[in-house]
Amino acid sequence: MQRTSKIMDVFLKLKLDAIAWSLRRLHCPVDKNALVLEVGSGGNPYFRSNVLIDAYLDTRERHYTKLISDRPTVLGFVENLPFKDNSFDFVIASHVLEHSKDPEKFISEIQRVAKAGYIEVPDAFFERLACYLDHRLEITDIENEIQIRKKKYYIQDEEIEKLLANKVKPVFGEIVSKYPFKFNVRYYWSKENGGIKYNILNPEYEFDWESPISDKVYRKATTMAKIKTNILHLVRKYFSQNNRNKNLNIKELMMCPKCKSSDFDESSTISIECKKCNSIYEILEDKIVKFN
Repeated sequence: MQRTSKIMDVFLKLKLDAIAWSLRRLHCPVDKNALVLEVGSGGNPYFRSNVLIDAYLDTRERHYTKLISDRPTVLGFVENLPFKDNSFDFVIASHVLEHSKDPEKFISEIQRVAKAGYIEVPDAFFERLACYLDHRLEITDIENEIQIRKKKYYIQDEEIEKLLANKVKPVFGEIVSKYPFKFNVRYYWSKENGGIKYNILNPEYEFDWESPISDKVYRKATTMAKIKTNILHLVRKYFSQNNRNKNLNIKELMMCPKCKSSDFDESSTISIECKKCNSIYEILEDKIVKFN
C-alpha cells in the first residue's frame, strides 16, 4: 500500500518534511469508488472520508474544536462501532487510538467494519515528552508491528518531563514541526496482508486514573486562524466527494451497538429505534445519529 503520494515524495526529497506532512491528508490509497470511514474525525476530517464518527460534539480532547459534520456523521465510540461487518473498504483513524482505554477492542472494531485502513498517532517517544492530558497510550511501530503501552498516568516519567521543561520546551514544538514523520506513527494495514499486527506490552494493566481537570484556557480563534479555517473549508469542499456523500444512505450501513441488529424503525424524525432490543437513538442537528 502506497504510504506517500508523488507530491509528498518530492517535498521529502527536498527535505521539506513539514510541507510533505501537511499534504498527507490528501493521500488515501484507495480508488474513487471505495467507501471510506473516518473514526474520531473531530474538527478536521480527511478529504477522502465518506462517513464520519466521533464520540463527542464538544470535548477538551480535541481542544474544544467544533465537530465537522459536512457528510454523513454519527456519534459513537470506536470500541463499539454502530456499523455492519465489512461495511467499508477503508478506515482512517488519525490521532484517536492513543485516547482509548481499550486498544484491543478499538483495533478489533476497525478491522471488523473495514477491509483495510490507516492509523496515525504520536510516536511513543514524542508522547513520553509531550505528556498530553487525555492520551492513555504510548504507541510506536517496529518492523511493521504496533507496540502499545498503557500509560500509568498522563505523565509517565516526571524526571524527563521536568528536564524537558527546564530548557528544551520552548523550542520543542519547532523541532516536532520540522521533523513530523520522526515524531509520529503512520501505519497502513489490510486484511489481505494479515490485518493489524500489534503487541500490547502491559496487557495486565487496568486503568485506575482519569485525566486531571485543567485550568488551561483555550483562547478564541484569532483572525488569521479563522481565515485559515475558512480556506481549509474551501479546500475540503473541493477535494471531498461531496456529491456522492450527500446521496449516501448511512442507515443502510448502521447496526445497533447494543444487540447488533440492523433492523431499525425510522418512522420518527427525532430518533431511530432498534426493533430487536427497542434501544432508541436520538437524531441531532445535521441528521447526526447519537449512538453513545
